[in-house]
Amino acid sequence: MYMAKIEEPVTLLVSDNVWARHGDAIRSISPGVTPIIYEGNDVLPDEIISTINTVFYSSDLWPERSRGFVLSLLKATSVKWMHTFSAGVDSPFFVQLMERGIRLTNSSGATASPIAQTTVLYMLALSRNVRAWYQHQEKHEWTRHEFAELDGARLAVIGMGPIGIETARLGVALNMNVEAIRRTPNGTEPCPTFSFDQLTRVLGQADWVAVALPLTDDTRQIFNAETFAIMKPGAHFINVGRGELVDENALIAALQSGHLAGAALDVFATEPLPPDSPLWNMDNVIITPHSSSASAQSGLRSEDIFVKNFARYVAGEPLINEVNL
Repeated sequence: MYMAKIEEPVTLLVSDNVWARHGDAIRSISPGVTPIIYEGNDVLPDEIISTINTVFYSSDLWPERSRGFVLSLLKATSVKWMHTFSAGVDSPFFVQLMERGIRLTNSSGATASPIAQTTVLYMLALSRNVRAWYQHQEKHEWTRHEFAELDGARLAVIGMGPIGIETARLGVALNMNVEAIRRTPNGTEPCPTFSFDQLTRVLGQADWVAVALPLTDDTRQIFNAETFAIMKPGAHFINVGRGELVDENALIAALQSGHLAGAALDVFATEPLPPDSPLWNMDNVIITPHSSSASAQSGLRSEDIFVKNFARYVAGEPLINEVNL
């Protein structure tokens, strides 16, 4: 999408931490920029909110400082463009902004490396039953157990955005037999990749299934009782996409029956995961609090993407990672 060079003064809502790191660079791009530096977690005064026309929603705000920032943005009527640190923009909040005509860009790719590496961590931990080693260590027990290697195991990566591509690449590096599913394979993937009409075949052969899909009407609860039944007995399931991709009751049933040997879950339909969820008490389940991407480096990469986009925005050039309804 092309635009004319921005002539009106830019009033940028940005966190205190981001401004401290990038304020000089932002001023060099737009010397007349007026920064609205967000500190704390309070809703901004109306007279300030009304002036905001550009927004960077950065990772240092999520989740503890998001409330006041989001409420301020929802009241802002002059915003023309927002960049978000997240790759996923499926929440009603982002949809509402786009329906208001606000241009939205994201930081797709910034978290691919830490999430893919966390996925490998899950596979290593589950395949080696690391939990048992920790339990023996706590009891000062010199107890050995055998484990299954990842070499030669079949990994299915479902969803081949930046996270899926990096996960597949690491799987290949670990000598796993990797296949992937994406809506439209393009031939540049690091492993054999198929469209969704091959999902049943790929799932039925996999020892490990790693899900990195976005949430859409087509993918909501794509993993359900029928899908889990297709999966190979003794397979492991990993979800680093969105919680709503999975029917959690069906997943729990597949784990309790022993059909699935284990799971690693970073995302859930309800977050935080309710304390009464049976998933908490399963020895063959790893639960992480939507934090597979929570490295300092990924946040800094998303900030760099914003600064590049800010320069493009001011110059009226096409933006990186623009999201459309």
